[in-house]
Amino acid sequence: MADFFDVIVIGGGHAGAEAAWAASHMLGDRGGVAMVTMDPEAIGRMSCNPAIGGLAKGQMVREIDALGGLMGRAIDATGIQFRMLNRSKGPAVQSPRAQADKYRYARKVQEMLREHCGNLSIISGIVDRFETCEEGDAAGEGRKTIQGVVLQDGRRLGARAVVVTTGTFLRALMHTGERKTEGGRVGEQTARGLSGSLLEMGFELGRLKTGTPPRVAKESIDFGGLQEQPGDDPPTPFSDLTAAGAFPALQQVPMHITYTNNRVHEMIRANLHRAPMYSGQIHSRGPRYCPSIEDKVVRFADKDAHQVFLEPEGLETNEIYCNGISTSLPEDVQIEMIHSITGLEGAKVLRWGYAVEYDFSPTHQVDGTLETRRVSGLFFAGQLNGTSGYEEAAGQGIVAGINAARRVRGEGRFTLARDQAYIGVMIDDLITKTPTEPYRMFTSRAEFRLTLRSDNADQRLTPVGAALGLASSARTERLSRKLSDMAALTKALQSTRVRMEHNGITAYELLRRPDTSAQEVRQIALERGTPVGRFGDAVWGQVEIEAKYAGYIEREKQTAQRLRELEDKAIPQAFNFGGIRELRNEAKQALERFRPATVGQAGRLEGITPSDLTILMVHLRGKV
Repeated sequence: MADFFDVIVIGGGHAGAEAAWAASHMLGDRGGVAMVTMDPEAIGRMSCNPAIGGLAKGQMVREIDALGGLMGRAIDATGIQFRMLNRSKGPAVQSPRAQADKYRYARKVQEMLREHCGNLSIISGIVDRFETCEEGDAAGEGRKTIQGVVLQDGRRLGARAVVVTTGTFLRALMHTGERKTEGGRVGEQTARGLSGSLLEMGFELGRLKTGTPPRVAKESIDFGGLQEQPGDDPPTPFSDLTAAGAFPALQQVPMHITYTNNRVHEMIRANLHRAPMYSGQIHSRGPRYCPSIEDKVVRFADKDAHQVFLEPEGLETNEIYCNGISTSLPEDVQIEMIHSITGLEGAKVLRWGYAVEYDFSPTHQVDGTLETRRVSGLFFAGQLNGTSGYEEAAGQGIVAGINAARRVRGEGRFTLARDQAYIGVMIDDLITKTPTEPYRMFTSRAEFRLTLRSDNADQRLTPVGAALGLASSARTERLSRKLSDMAALTKALQSTRVRMEHNGITAYELLRRPDTSAQEVRQIALERGTPVGRFGDAVWGQVEIEAKYAGYIEREKQTAQRLRELEDKAIPQAFNFGGIRELRNEAKQALERFRPATVGQAGRLEGITPSDLTILMVHLRGKV
């Protein structure tokens, strides 16, 4: 007899942790959740960069937190440096980032899952294949329904929903120079059977590549002549639930910056024939926006130096992550390269850089809920969907976990719109484009950047999380107090008259001026006896943004509303795109491949022109 769970999550990385957390909290006492992982001690492990957040990624972490996820709380408890990136630029592109104590971070994630998910069972094992049955309804002709999984050791686990978050472990192969080793991470195994099971069920699989830099011993670095990069003082937390008095929780430490040089670049050029990406040993593509040092030297041949950030991996380890020189060159070349960089002349290498190839699933095979189109109740999240980065994985994980739980509860689909969250932008991008390289989130991918700021993630998504049963009452109460304070401060400023060049204006109108800061307005208001001293910097900051960018924000809202009208025009699930004779063959192929759920989504497909969209809308009249 197979053990039965309502939801099974395969994998314990950042996508798996969020999926299990969301499903566990939403089902509560009414359902059981299992996480199947190769190594329970590796849950939440940071495979590559020991950091959370960054440009656009920080916004997604704030969104995960606002919905009720765990990543923001985990990094606030284990961060050793916090910085707000792009402070000198507009609020739309300001993004929080934190350096983590990677070992404490993994332990914190494990602790949160263990102590706050009473219905979660963590099972050590490797999933070898899926079990399915045929769907009974005509609408799902040819579609199967998930029944459970079979582990490598023969154990069978039944389930109503399964979320696959296998990261880089599907048929994973690591490369360092000419040497190849099976595994998705140093010292860990590969998952072979699952790829075969997916192929047997009719899924398409492709291959992608990612990489990591060498780690060196802290005591072997000469920091004397290197540029120091401190964190913010005071720092800004990611989570709305982090108490100001207890933050930061750990000692804060600086990073250091050094640079490659012409000697390093010449050395790399002389050994390109030994680099797997250039020797023909690796055929898959890596992330274009996070290139290896080999790629940097080839693609940017005119540059004589590239930055290298020396980032501690924890407070109680001597491991330093060399961010900026990701490489799969042979070990003898890596050591010579490292010793040619200022400050690293005597560095001791603790772990060599390597590249890893792995299977992924092209994302025309999932819909906006991340449920697969081929198998009902089967969800894909994380690097399996062709993304890169902890934050992208976690954002998919929480959406997949929410939808798995809603399926069990007999509820409708949950999606996030492009004007609602960066997570919504990412998933929409994934399901409307064919990935040719690992997907990474950037602020430039979002049309509504000014609306999707890191500071207002709670306003956008905490009510959504509460309605789902995921965001706690503590979150909603905190948001209520914040909104009340913002309204009170705005009203106080609007009722305070000040004199500028003999023209009486309000303090709020003064705040809207681009050359006037919130600090100046606060001082003026206090001098006029307006009781604004009780409002903190966070409230002042948001009121200032709302005041200064009111016109732009309103335009974004109007544009979003127009697009929503297209998004509301649903396309029947079984609609025959091939039967529209007026459509170009390229358009028919794109529509059949991606099966868009709405007219708006159809318009964003690659290969669809405005005239194609017009023809489609004509044929849909009377059917939507």
